[in-house]
Amino acid sequence: MKNICWVITLIYTGLLLQSCESTSSKNDLPAVLDYKQIAASIKQDTVVDLSDTANLLDSKLFNPTDSLQAYLDSIERIYTHDSALVKIAGINDSGALASIPSSDNISNPTDSFTNNIKTINVEEIKSLKYNLEQLHQNDTMQQITKNAGTCKQIECRIWAKISKKNQRMYLYVDGQLVDTFKVSTGDTKHETPVMDRRPSGPIFQKYTSKKFPGGNWNGLGNMPYVVFLSGGYGLHGTTKGNIPKLGKKASHGCIRLHPDNAKIFNELVRKVGLSNTWITIEE
Repeated sequence: MKNICWVITLIYTGLLLQSCESTSSKNDLPAVLDYKQIAASIKQDTVVDLSDTANLLDSKLFNPTDSLQAYLDSIERIYTHDSALVKIAGINDSGALASIPSSDNISNPTDSFTNNIKTINVEEIKSLKYNLEQLHQNDTMQQITKNAGTCKQIECRIWAKISKKNQRMYLYVDGQLVDTFKVSTGDTKHETPVMDRRPSGPIFQKYTSKKFPGGNWNGLGNMPYVVFLSGGYGLHGTTKGNIPKLGKKASHGCIRLHPDNAKIFNELVRKVGLSNTWITIEE
């Protein structure tokens, strides 16, 4: 009898701990997302840098159907090299690389970057640190999203519904339609596939490698604030030269947004996590 009671006690304790752990995980998310405040703050901070006027994604440098892993490996090598240069220069003494930035303090407010690693600022270092962490955790993140919860579409904290016919993205936050953005999906030769899924990640901030200034795609200068949806297909900000094309099919398969709007979406996804985000792309 005592053994039975002991087993029941253990089972009850285990369930209680599991419940507490689940509750704690949910409590890590913001209870309310103040969309207007987030959007206003981001748009106020954003600065379009002249070095982002290149339209390198109009060339054949990057194709979403290419190997995503090869792409990630290439930028990881670049970011690892930049991180080493930061440490060699002694900039790590600032403590900016001491810990992983929290979801509440990741954005690079000025969107700036320097061509001289010795003059890199703290916000750039945070972006570099965050991007590297995303690369290192890529396999883990995809496993988490694969085994994520049951929310779909409007049930999720963030839902982006994209119409290829209208070239619009309809953004829902906590079940409410809060904004619509012009987009550019793939042109007739590079159609963006329809999909209805949780984004796989990774998520990157705008951070351009010091080795490749001037908006080089490997440094995300032409893919600022990208959230990868599936394979090499991502939702990201576009360059200054491509902004007039928004509202029309123009990309090589990815979904382009105005950099302000891409930054807003990126910020929201980081706050709630990939497991609480859903993407629908329809004709």
